[in-house]
Amino acid sequence: MPAHHTTQVIVAVIAGAFATGAAAQSPTPAAQSFPARAVRLIMPLPAGSETDVFARTLGRQLGDVWGQQVVIENRPGGGTNIGAEVVAKAPADGYTLMHAITAHAINATLYTKLPFDPQKDFACVTQIGNLYGLLLTHPSVPVKNVMDLIRLAKARPGEITYATGGSGTSNHIAAEALRIAADINIQHVPYKGSNQAILDVLPGRIPVLATVLVEAVPYVHSGKLRAIASTSPKRAPSLPNVPTINESLPAYRAGVGFWAMVTRAGTPAATMNKLNGDIVKALQTPDVRARLAAADIEIVGSRPEQCDAFVREQTATWGAIVKASGARVD
Repeated sequence: MPAHHTTQVIVAVIAGAFATGAAAQSPTPAAQSFPARAVRLIMPLPAGSETDVFARTLGRQLGDVWGQQVVIENRPGGGTNIGAEVVAKAPADGYTLMHAITAHAINATLYTKLPFDPQKDFACVTQIGNLYGLLLTHPSVPVKNVMDLIRLAKARPGEITYATGGSGTSNHIAAEALRIAADINIQHVPYKGSNQAILDVLPGRIPVLATVLVEAVPYVHSGKLRAIASTSPKRAPSLPNVPTINESLPAYRAGVGFWAMVTRAGTPAATMNKLNGDIVKALQTPDVRARLAAADIEIVGSRPEQCDAFVREQTATWGAIVKASGARVD
């Protein structure tokens, strides 16, 4: 072979190698073009909640990055199952997302029949963060810590009631975990939302409240409610002097309260990676961080596979409590 032909072959091989390497490192066309139209973000809670406000803040940030509108669709009801069904039946293309909350892990056991498969129909984009739960009492109740509450409940079996924002919520199941671990007889009073539950605890009509920290912390700081324990695995950073239930009652076990972004299972890996990267970056922007701080949310920002593993773990943990409590909502 003539020398100049040999040189051409070598150059072609090198150029081909560089082209192959560049292709391996560059995003696929699908990822580069995503999103090419508006993205739906399903909010399985009513408009105006702290979760909804956060989702709208995140949606604006993502819309700016993508140059496409992020449309927040409120689909409340059914313990978040109405919204989840929308995502479970959407195309697997990443254009329909859902802001999942702890109920997403609880419902797999709480409901005997669902219009979707909680394990197979969803893919986790990222775990947004961890929430903190609180057990609170009206100041007139002679209880300053969880052991005081247990003693009072044992002295008055069946008489002590506790309010939550609904049957099957993480707050309900966390309180049931206390009932089981302490072997006490306390009665659940469910409301249609935590705001309604709080309204009956503030005047003392219901003595005990189980809710998320963000809903209760203004009343704690004002002295209208007394925080006696965190229902979460660790103390809340904003209330470092409030111990966990587990510190006083080692037999107590509950799952982690969380927010996560999920989409339809089967969404292409390139699209999942694009969604994950952009959402995780958005969690660190000033506006989004401020909303998370206001809600006392501990930012996580995990990879899809880490988030999937976390949700499976939490489904098993919360499911064990649901089974032990006998809780059912259908």
